[in-house]
Amino acid sequence: MAGVAGPMLQRSRASGARFLAGLAIGGVIAGLVLAVPLYLAGHLAGRFLPTSTRVVLLVGLAFALALADLTGRTPHVWRQVPQRLVRSLPPGTLGLTWGFDLGLLITTQKTSSLLWLSLAAVTLLDPGMAPGALVAFSLAATAGVITLSTTAWAVAMRGGMDWTWIRRTRWATSAAMLAAGLGTILMSVTG
Repeated sequence: MAGVAGPMLQRSRASGARFLAGLAIGGVIAGLVLAVPLYLAGHLAGRFLPTSTRVVLLVGLAFALALADLTGRTPHVWRQVPQRLVRSLPPGTLGLTWGFDLGLLITTQKTSSLLWLSLAAVTLLDPGMAPGALVAFSLAATAGVITLSTTAWAVAMRGGMDWTWIRRTRWATSAAMLAAGLGTILMSVTG
C-alpha cells in the first residue's frame, strides 16, 4: 500500500488523501462484516465450552502459531490485493476496494500470526469486542500505511523491508505469543 500511496501523494495530495481515506473506510466496513461470524462463533463457543477449555485452546493456539512463525510457516493465503486495479480505478475507489480486501484479513499475506492469535482471543474470550477490535485493526493498518507513505524515515526504510525484517518481526511476535501463553499458564496455576 505504501508503494502506491507514497507516489500518489507526491503526484497529487488530493488523490493520495482520497486513496488513504478509501483504504480506511473499506477496512472499517470489512472489519464490521468479519465481526459478525467471529461474534457468532465466539457466542457459540461460550455457550458450549467452559472458560477453562477456551483458555486452554487459546494457549495451545499461541504456542502453535509461534512455532509456525518461527519455522517460516505463518498461516496465510499467498496473495496480495489486485495490482491491476491501480491503472483502472480512481484513487478513492481503489482505496475503498483495497481497504475492504485487506480488512477481510484472510485474503492476503501475513508477516506474523499475532493477528490470528488476537482474533482467536477476541472470539474465544470476549466476542462482543469483535467489531471494535476489527475496526481498530483496520485503522491501525491504515495508520501504518500513512506512516510508511509520508515520513522521510519510513520512505527511506521502505526499500530495506526484506526477509531480514520479516524474520525479525516473526521472532519478536513469536516471543510475544509464547510469553502470552506462558503468562496465561502461570496466572491459572497461581490463581
